[in-house]
Order: sequence, then C-alpha cells, then structure tokens
Amino acid sequence: MRFEQTRDVLDHVGSFHRQAGLLFRQLMEHCSSARVRMLLDYMARHELNLEKSIAAFRADSPERVLSSWFKYTHDEDIFAPLRKVDPDADLPFDDVLDLAVELDAKLLELYEEMAERSASSEVKDIFNSLLLQEMKEKQKLIRSALGLLDI
Repeated sequence: MRFEQTRDVLDHVGSFHRQAGLLFRQLMEHCSSARVRMLLDYMARHELNLEKSIAAFRADSPERVLSSWFKYTHDEDIFAPLRKVDPDADLPFDDVLDLAVELDAKLLELYEEMAERSASSEVKDIFNSLLLQEMKEKQKLIRSALGLLDI
C-alpha cells in the first residue's frame, strides 16, 4: 500500500485491525478446540480494541499532523498474512498464536518505518508512540496465550 499522509496510514491500520478481527471471528466458527476458541475470541476482541484505539488516536490528532505528507512510503503489504489464512480452517493453537505474532510484527515494522521516514517531529512522535503501544500489546498477547496453555 502506498501512503501519502499520516491519516492514510492510520486509516490503513484501522482497516487492518478490522479485517484481522473479522478473520479471528470467522476462524472461531470452525474451531473444534475450546482452548483455541478462547484464544481466537481474545484475539477478535483485541483487534476490535486496537481498531477503536486507532480511531481515537486519529480523532485526537491535530489536522497538521494528519495531513503531514511522506516522501517515501511503506511498500510492505501488512495484509498479506491475513490473506494466507483459510477462514474455514480449524487451526491449532500454535498456528493461531504464530499468526497473531506475525500480525504484530507487521505493525511494528510499519510503525518503525513510518517514524523513520517522518519529516515532522510530531508525526515521528505519533508513530513512536504507536510502536511502543504495539510492543506492549504484543507482550500482553504472549502472556495471555501462555496463560491459556496452562488451562
């Protein structure tokens, strides 16, 4: 995806979280394991919360930040891991966790690159803030998933 302005990146990330949440809900419909279903439910709610967080972040950002332009933009397709998954599959726990970690890695990579390419210190601060938030979310995900393994 080619981005032009900060708002485009945030819209893209919001769409990413929406589609990831939808995929996790679809996978729940075909899941035969209670433990995997709990992980998928957690992931679906997690993605919904992140989508809302991005929307709030966008709403709270000043127009001058949202309209900031990028000369070079992120070429990596963050949606690629979502398209690789068959929504009708009955995935094992490890595959769901691997997918969740891969999705987080894509976002971390995006935020890091956008922060590096930001001409404005305000925009750089926004993407660094999102990067830190995503790192915390990844740690929270791993702890929650490990907790499910103990059940």
